[in-house]
Amino acid sequence: MMLLGLVIAGLAAYWVYKDAIERGHDLNSAILWAVGTFAILIVFLPLYLIFGRNPKTPRRPEPIIDIEGCPVEDITDCTMCGAKIKRDFKACPYCGHTVNPTCTQCGHMLEREWRVCPYCQTPTPVK
Repeated sequence: MMLLGLVIAGLAAYWVYKDAIERGHDLNSAILWAVGTFAILIVFLPLYLIFGRNPKTPRRPEPIIDIEGCPVEDITDCTMCGAKIKRDFKACPYCGHTVNPTCTQCGHMLEREWRVCPYCQTPTPVK
C-alpha cells in the first residue's frame, strides 16, 4: 500500500513539474512545486492547482513579420510604371525606363534631380 502511495505522489509531482514548466515557471520554482507535491501531496497539489497554474510570464503570440516593411533590399518604385525595383538598377526591367542615369564623363550613378555630377562636375543632360 505504501508503494502505491509513493507511485501516485511521484506521478503527481511529475505532472506538476511538467505543467509548471509549460506555464512559464522557472526551473527552480517548478522543482519546488514538484518536491512539495511529492512530499505532501494532499497540501501542495491543491495549492498548485489554485495558485501555481497561473502563468508567471504571459504567453506572447508569435510575432507577425511584415515582409513589405522589412528592408531586405534597398527597393524603390519605378517613376514610369510604379513597379518595385532595386534602387541601384539603371533601368526598370519591366518598362525599360532609365531609373538612375549615369554620368557620361566618370560613369558614377546620378540621382534624377541632380543637375551636375558631384564627382566630376559634368553637367547632366537636361530633361
